[in-house]
Amino acid sequence: MRKIILVLNHVQAGFGSDENAMLPPGGKKSAIGPGKTLEPFLAELDAKIIATLYCGDQYFASNPLEVQKKFVGFAKKFEADAVLCGPAMHYPLFGEMCGSLAKAFNEQGIPAIAAMSLENPATEKYSKDFPVVKMPKKGGIGLNDSLQNMAKLVVEKANDHDTKELEEKICF
Repeated sequence: MRKIILVLNHVQAGFGSDENAMLPPGGKKSAIGPGKTLEPFLAELDAKIIATLYCGDQYFASNPLEVQKKFVGFAKKFEADAVLCGPAMHYPLFGEMCGSLAKAFNEQGIPAIAAMSLENPATEKYSKDFPVVKMPKKGGIGLNDSLQNMAKLVVEKANDHDTKELEEKICF
């Protein structure tokens, strides 16, 4: 069973919207938010979300190095096989958080991917550094396929497989 960590912002983690944008880093040892929808897709691939890490995206913007250090440390402590950052859809601050964190995880030897829409400025900024799974702007049509693709790619990364062919089909 592969161990996956999910990274969400305050909104996706269920802590409200702008009033909680300064939410400090936290986590739960379970799938929350979109992680609940991802669980069956991951289970089919013999993987499981062992924890969901979350943080207000404005808190992250003000304290990126602190959050990176905490989240990378947590992933190492729990021996995560891979990390999925997002889905950030078209939200710029969440996209930047996902991109920056996925890059930090990869630099520390922990395979990480992100998921966001083409409209997210972070997509262009980070898609050359690590795989960014394509997703619709706000959900709706194509969201289920995107979630399946996120699960496939993060598990392939967790298994240390060559993902070049899969990335060409599902990533930017």
